[in-house]
Amino acid sequence: MLPYPPTTTRGRTSRCGTSVAGAALVTAALALNALFASAPVRADDTPTAHATMMVGGNYFTRHLKDSKYTILATFMAPGNPDGSESAEVPAGGMAVFGWFETGEVQLLHTVEYLPSMQQMVARRNVKPAKFPLDPKATPLYTMVCGWPLDDQRAPGKISVAYAERDDANTQVKESSVGTLLTVHWVKVPASRAAKNFQAMDYCGEVATTKKSSAPLWLITTKE
Repeated sequence: MLPYPPTTTRGRTSRCGTSVAGAALVTAALALNALFASAPVRADDTPTAHATMMVGGNYFTRHLKDSKYTILATFMAPGNPDGSESAEVPAGGMAVFGWFETGEVQLLHTVEYLPSMQQMVARRNVKPAKFPLDPKATPLYTMVCGWPLDDQRAPGKISVAYAERDDANTQVKESSVGTLLTVHWVKVPASRAAKNFQAMDYCGEVATTKKSSAPLWLITTKE
């Protein structure tokens, strides 16, 4: 089982190349927006949760060691009905899983975070076994889980959201130095994607054990 990454704070980098920041990161990334209220509920499609995804990076034909892709996960607290900023985000955890067209579910990213942040961003740099990364080798569907943590770091109820790869807007740009890849995911209802993640309680396992039975997608790099 894969261990849960250690708790991270704003702007710091943990082991395995995971970092958390409070601002938007680079375009070549995998972006996730998961919104859940102060007492989120576990549901097939939580009304207060949503996720959008993006993965991207560069393959340099003459500088393979500089080639990499970035997985970016962003958590944002829900806004108030009047459009003003929401209350502070409680301490919590987040996990992102992907369902591939091979039928396999893999862990894309997982992180715990501290309170008092309106927006959480967790980034992981990765390298595939072979460059460049084929867009169709990315997950077709993603499941994003979020949960609060109490003072004893015990998880609360989990909120879940789903997204689907937007093949129509995939960008592959060739140049004399290499290939730039950007793949987007868009929110879909649970009825479209949840059945692909029903083999086990992936979210509950990570939240309660800080480990995942799902294999980690791609090799993490600190470069």
